[in-house]
Amino acid sequence: MTKEEIVLFMKSEIAAALNEEPEDIDEEMNFLKIGVSSVQALKIINRTRKHLQVDISPVALFEYKTIAEFASYLHESLLQEGVVE
Repeated sequence: MTKEEIVLFMKSEIAAALNEEPEDIDEEMNFLKIGVSSVQALKIINRTRKHLQVDISPVALFEYKTIAEFASYLHESLLQEGVVE
């Protein structure tokens, strides 16, 4: 999975949680400014874990504060695990 595919997946998940369109979600905006609550963040993390089949720390969304940062973190993790090339 490419970083861009991770970004699209995250935008879709966040848009669904907020009842918005994925294209309306700014990947450079802080999750809290987008309007993602801590409960929604945990749900998004869990769905992302299942989708990517990777272990993700629940605090990762707060360490990596934007979709772009989080996607880079996930992609790098997947590269290190040999899941993607």
